[in-house]
Amino acid sequence: MLADSKIKIRQIEAFRCFMLSGTVTGAAELMYISQPAVSRLLSELEYRVGFPLFVRTHNKLEATPEAKLFYKDVNRVFIGMNSLASSADAIARNNQGRLRVGVMPICSNSFMPDVIAAFLSLHPNVSIELESASRIQLLDMVRSHRIDIAITTNVEADEEEFDCRFLRRHRAVVLLHEGHPLADKDSLSPIDLKHERFMTLAYGSPFRTRVEDAFLKQSVKRNIILEAREQSTLFQLVKKGVGIAILDPFVLQSGADGIVSRPFEPVTEWEYHVVQAKGIQTPRMVNAFLDILFEYFENPALNQDPES
Repeated sequence: MLADSKIKIRQIEAFRCFMLSGTVTGAAELMYISQPAVSRLLSELEYRVGFPLFVRTHNKLEATPEAKLFYKDVNRVFIGMNSLASSADAIARNNQGRLRVGVMPICSNSFMPDVIAAFLSLHPNVSIELESASRIQLLDMVRSHRIDIAITTNVEADEEEFDCRFLRRHRAVVLLHEGHPLADKDSLSPIDLKHERFMTLAYGSPFRTRVEDAFLKQSVKRNIILEAREQSTLFQLVKKGVGIAILDPFVLQSGADGIVSRPFEPVTEWEYHVVQAKGIQTPRMVNAFLDILFEYFENPALNQDPES
């Protein structure tokens, strides 16, 4: 069967999101649609191209070698389209300064307002686009040049298409409401938290995976009463005494009244990096922004360490 020329953009988008995330669930999250809708789009695309794109085993899709070849061309098309859109936008703005920054949600709710305010006080004519997204989405936006820089957690060693600069290392902390019996301890382990009312990030979060590994290694089952997608939501619920949570200390920058923070044992750490696409010339505005960003974390006058 020959490939049908009536391939739709939405089908290609679903295919690309599946290849990026590796699952139908991940593709659905990237596209903000349901899993059945993604499955339907992928089936339609497979029919249109005329060759197998997936192997279906145990209710799971795996990309065929042909799909991987097809994806290379698909990705080049998307990068080209985004480049054209960026070029048109720059012309419409009369080439005025513009900075496109992507961050993880916890960054947009903690230090980014201070950094942006400091930058705009020195560069008032520059416009900023701030994107808040997951790590996978941020790296994709850097790859396709939709943003100039991203601030995200650990970048894998094999992701050689990016230039990465270390920004900060964080250690997980246990947050409890003031007056909690465990607040008297210097640090808290999975054994200490075995019978506590526990609140956690939703499945799919790399942060949750790291924390779960610590509990699994000590054979401790948590009493999970709530799951949420945003750390800021869990932080506010801890403040209200609903339960405890293990979170990134960045959340403390929004105000820690009524909260007690204790180090989590075993030590659970991760790194934040500034990520840019490799092989492109960095605009002066990007460098100016990065100077202020790194100064924020180096200068005590600008930064109150959330772990202190």
